[in-house]
Amino acid sequence: MRIAGETQEITWKKVKGHLRTITEHKMLVMKHCFRVGLYRQGLMHDLSKYMPAELLMGFSYYGDGKSSPNNEERRGKGYSDAWMHHKGRNRHHFEYWSDYALKAADAKYPLQAVQMPRKYVAEMLMDRISASKNYNKESYTQHDPLRYFERGKSHYLMHPQTQKELRGMLRILDQRGEEELFRFVKEYYLKGYPI
Repeated sequence: MRIAGETQEITWKKVKGHLRTITEHKMLVMKHCFRVGLYRQGLMHDLSKYMPAELLMGFSYYGDGKSSPNNEERRGKGYSDAWMHHKGRNRHHFEYWSDYALKAADAKYPLQAVQMPRKYVAEMLMDRISASKNYNKESYTQHDPLRYFERGKSHYLMHPQTQKELRGMLRILDQRGEEELFRFVKEYYLKGYPI
């Protein structure tokens, strides 16, 4: 039984498993980013996961490599320090793109979602596809990333245009496959054509 806020024991098995998981994910995102011409972003993707604030938590809360240690930390503490660190340093997360509203329509929620630049939406897309592949392993299908998005979208603080663009590209993946999606992202979306 775990007490809220209690850290978990770090073992060599957890260290090796977590390093393998985050490195495989990073390499897959890099490969996908390269396919659409996002070379710098592919190289820089998720480097903060190797910083102590994220890495040590990952070692502590690593499970089986099929779910995020951040969620385990959240279950134990009620929030995730590692996630707060991560989302504040990685522009491919929509959570990075929020700011205070000068004239909030609803004073109860003074934050507003900011529209993401397309290059970060494209990296977020590659991140979601890769995460689905990493977590679902052999059972992954091209339908998984859209299903995951649809399950969570009700609580996303994401700009409506960003959400529309992401969902549209996930639908291309879902209906037409990865090759068609990557061609669309590289030859149409990242060139700024209207959606």
